[in-house]
Amino acid sequence: MKEKLTCAIIDDDSLDRLAIETEINLLQKLKIVGSFGNPIEALSAFKNTMPDILFLDIDMPELNGLDLVRCIGDLNSINVIISSHPEYALEGFQLNVFDFILKPLETDRFEHTVKRIYDFAQLRYKAEAYDVLFENEKIIFKEGHNQVSINANEVVYLEAYGDYTKIVTDKKDHLTLTTLGSFLESLPEGKFKRIHRSYVVPTSRISTCAAKALTLMNGVVLPIGKTYLKETKQVFK
Repeated sequence: MKEKLTCAIIDDDSLDRLAIETEINLLQKLKIVGSFGNPIEALSAFKNTMPDILFLDIDMPELNGLDLVRCIGDLNSINVIISSHPEYALEGFQLNVFDFILKPLETDRFEHTVKRIYDFAQLRYKAEAYDVLFENEKIIFKEGHNQVSINANEVVYLEAYGDYTKIVTDKKDHLTLTTLGSFLESLPEGKFKRIHRSYVVPTSRISTCAAKALTLMNGVVLPIGKTYLKETKQVFK
């Protein structure tokens, strides 16, 4: 994976663009390849090569940030909304926006997002070499030239990342180019439970279950989606 990820800023407010540029210039992992006050101009500039990351406002002339994300949905960029409008957060996440940051931009919050992006980019890079196979309660895939085999009971939880699924184990995280739904269908029946549109957990790893979240044996707390609440509660009956 390349040392620096390319990024572009799209915001019609020049002061907000400057604030994001200032934060990026303090970091070593990002390289600015464009800063635009007009989303149409940005689309034209990146017609042939899309940056790794887009930092977008929502409320912009001609084309708002969410519509821009829809336009570039198949171009594989990591999209982060930076906006003063929290009411659009849910719609953003439904479009697989990586993160939604509220203005005014805070250094700690921005650095946390960039770290998550970099970790995700590293996993996604490795995922291009993964061929996933399920056999005898084992998850088998390629990592580079090596074949990796994980027992199903090693899985702590699974997390959806768009078309990818992150496999979290006690030792290491892996990213596979398989949707969470497809992954779940291939796992041992009855041993895993979907608790949220973004999470699947092994039932044996669940420690306690509250109204809106459950705690795993290792202390990790995961949210329970409203759609999955009833079925999740059945595990404890």
